[in-house]
Amino acid sequence: MANTGTIHLKKLGENIRFLRNGKAWTLADLARESGISKAYISDLENGSAGKPNIQYIYSVACSLGVTLDQLIDEAVEDASSERIAAAAAADLPAGLAELKEELNLTEADVERLATIQFRGKRPRDKEGWRYLINTLNMLGQPQR
Repeated sequence: MANTGTIHLKKLGENIRFLRNGKAWTLADLARESGISKAYISDLENGSAGKPNIQYIYSVACSLGVTLDQLIDEAVEDASSERIAAAAAADLPAGLAELKEELNLTEADVERLATIQFRGKRPRDKEGWRYLINTLNMLGQPQR
């Protein structure tokens, strides 16, 4: 069963379109089979339908021959994992999160860097962290 969270409307629309195209159906074909208007299905596929009506989504899923869970699979965003990732990025020293993305640093590298202090201080910005990484690399202690 899908986790509770928010539905990513674009992903839901992609799933519907993918399954509809897999059956070689037009929007009109799916509308006829599901009893849902062609315009609403188009809005669903484009991610512009707003908060989707679960009864309509269920009708679309049944018409496409999948369960509701299969249709919304991967379209449900786990809100708790988003909060954890945001909190982890917020806990990183200034500039380190930005450099992590730029250099594709691993979590282990970032944790290790975040604990390093030079003369009781940590780098204050991205370029300071870059200097620290380059220095460690020159000393033979690669971070990547």
